[in-house]
Amino acid sequence: MDSAYSVNSVSSDEIDLFDLIDDIKEKWYWLVGTVLLSLCLALVYAYTTTPVYQTEVVYKEVSDVDLLPLNQPRLQGIFSLSREKAFKEVRALARSGNSKRAFYNQLLAENNAELSALVYEEKLTEEQNFVLFSERFTYADPGAKETDVLLRIQFELSDPQWATQLLNRYSDFILQRYLDEVRNTLELTRDARLEALELEADGLRTKYLAQKNQRMLMLEEASSISASIKQKMPFYSGNNNALLGSQPPLFMMGQTVINSELSQIRSRAEHGEDAYISGLPELNWKIQNLKKAEVSWDKVRFVQLDQSAVLPLKPVKPRKVMIVALAGVAGGMAGVVFALLAAAQARRRNSERGRRAALQGC
Repeated sequence: MDSAYSVNSVSSDEIDLFDLIDDIKEKWYWLVGTVLLSLCLALVYAYTTTPVYQTEVVYKEVSDVDLLPLNQPRLQGIFSLSREKAFKEVRALARSGNSKRAFYNQLLAENNAELSALVYEEKLTEEQNFVLFSERFTYADPGAKETDVLLRIQFELSDPQWATQLLNRYSDFILQRYLDEVRNTLELTRDARLEALELEADGLRTKYLAQKNQRMLMLEEASSISASIKQKMPFYSGNNNALLGSQPPLFMMGQTVINSELSQIRSRAEHGEDAYISGLPELNWKIQNLKKAEVSWDKVRFVQLDQSAVLPLKPVKPRKVMIVALAGVAGGMAGVVFALLAAAQARRRNSERGRRAALQGC
């Protein structure tokens, strides 16, 4: 009995399936009409929607040679920049909302009517316009399996020529902005280091002048004492030195020696006193080297522009073939549903008529 029940169930299922197919065949015009309507709407949308073009620039890491002007020996301990750090900072700057806002404001300040029509809508607020402009940018970093370190910056706009021009300008804007940041950082760091070295040098000079003035005062005092006792020549000799000690009073050196030392100390200013200050010549050498350090900025590259933006040949949106294909599939599915519903409605009406006729016959 179970077998018979199974066969009957299968037969019932098959009949139901064939009934569905018969219903679709009977109401075929619903299926065809829905598909045709969907295709027509898709074609209208695909050919009336404003096309969107996309272009891109590609950044890669530079070699160490491209950063040698910055990493020169004269700037060691003051400033250095690795290629990894340079690429990371340029990538962050290119993604930064502040960078895009500054670039967008620069574009609006040009008051170009053709450009403004593409990137600015009067009915929107300034913030809303900027958000729409910012969303035109997309970024693609390499995957984990890729060996090259690169960054793709893509930009979309309805005008292919303006899209190409704006993305190249944005790329130049980012590189120039990063160059300005690096240059400003270098100058501030170097100025701070120069100021510290010069303060240290001034400290050595101050200390030297204090010791010099103290020595001159002591010599002048000793000279007066020697003159008062009429001590012209040194009082001590080699033998007397042993008796009097290794450091006898200055006046015992005699007025002639004392005045000679005073004269020598006063004449140092004519030849430059920095040479007499311990540690100062080395500091002056560091200061001069740091002042002479010049960076050939035109030879510095922070990232490699592997690909600049080129004019796109065809739009990326709308994808007409995909839209039409999806519309056909969706229309077919909707048409099947409509055909089945129409057939079910027709059966219901027939059933109602039969029931009414049976009641009237009774």
